Order: sequence, then structure tokens, then C-alpha cells
Amino acid sequence: MNEQPFTSKQLFSLKKNTLEKRIDSYYRISGDADSTVQYLMALNIRERLGDGEFHLILKELVQHLFTQRKVTKIIKKFFFHFKEYFSSKEWKYLNLRVFPVRQYAEKAINAVRSRFSISNLFGAPEAQVE
Repeated sequence: MNEQPFTSKQLFSLKKNTLEKRIDSYYRISGDADSTVQYLMALNIRERLGDGEFHLILKELVQHLFTQRKVTKIIKKFFFHFKEYFSSKEWKYLNLRVFPVRQYAEKAINAVRSRFSISNLFGAPEAQVE
């Protein structure tokens, strides 16, 4: 399905209810998660430009796209812009889901650093910061 539901001008001028209906309808008909995430990102930008009524727009759709759909390059690219749509527990789960290799690498690096830290090598107690 190549036909887009609206132009970039419409994304920044249509009313909230119209955009919600069109984006939701577009996703339900096409199943195109990548384009839908890009439209939601445009609405996120619109909200950050000062249009407060777009705060957390289509929250259920965003949560569905990031938790239920296949992780794509587009989802990874815009992932961090949708943090406020999720609780901290959900966000931790999504980080593992979207970036599993990064999480593994961070754990491995931390394990190596802790084993080879200067205080562990010389047996000195670690300094406590208060």
C-alpha cells in the first residue's frame, strides 16, 4: 500500500481528532508499522513545538507498535523519543527487546571492569561517596 493518508502539511495543520482517526485507520488497514511510527514521531515533534494537546497521542497504538510488532530499523531509530509512553518497568523490558546485543555487551563490559578495577587488583577498599 503506497498511498499515504496525508501530506506533511496536513500532519502539522489537521486537528488532533482527525489525525488520531486517520493514523489509527491507516495502521489497521495497511499494517505498516514503520510509516505509522514515523507519523507518530511527526506528532511528537508537533507536541514539542508547543501544541500541548498532542501529549501522549495514540498511547495504546504506540505501546502496541513497540511491544507487539517486529523490531525494525525505524522502531530502533525513534525508540528513545517514546520513553514517556511507558512505565519504567515496561521501558526496561523494551530496552532488552529492542537492543538485546547492547544489553549483553554492557553487562559483559561491567563484569570485566569490576574484576579488573584498581581497588580489586591491590585489595584496597573502595572509597565511599556520600
